[in-house]
Amino acid sequence: MRGNGKEYAVALFSIALESGEHAQIYGDMEYLKELVNDNPEYIDYLVNSSIPKSERVNNLREVFEGRVCDPVFAFLNVLLEHRDSNVLLSAIDEFRSLYEDYMNVADAVVTSVVELTDEQKKKLISKLSLVTGRRIRATYVIDSSLIGGLSVTVDGKLYDGSIITSATPSTSASPTSASSVA
Repeated sequence: MRGNGKEYAVALFSIALESGEHAQIYGDMEYLKELVNDNPEYIDYLVNSSIPKSERVNNLREVFEGRVCDPVFAFLNVLLEHRDSNVLLSAIDEFRSLYEDYMNVADAVVTSVVELTDEQKKKLISKLSLVTGRRIRATYVIDSSLIGGLSVTVDGKLYDGSIITSATPSTSASPTSASSVA
């Protein structure tokens, strides 16, 4: 089978909901993403047909058995069995999207000229939650080309209350800290 990440993510998410382990599986998928991002050659190893399948299966067991929950371990084995380990990252991203929709979480990017205080961040997140009806996970960006105000993008929708110096987007924007989901 040559699948895509979405098919696998939907199947795993269904299992997550049926088992009630959606939070655990989400955490394990985030762990997998971090591990693969830190070791991108690991996917190359898993899809390398010149390495005996039994060796790759044993390696998967050594690396992940007992470190991730059973549904995630089974998911990894299915990817390997179907020679689809190359879609692991897209499956993780798709699973994350399904989980966050289910949990009613929205990502926001808040751009301001100066760093907001913790109190300002708290009030803004509270207001955004009221406006969107979702829990907000924010990333804060400082953009020195703004004169004042701020702009907020929530899941692709722009709420712009900024005062800018020109119509050209700034390249000096830099992310700061991210808040937890409120």
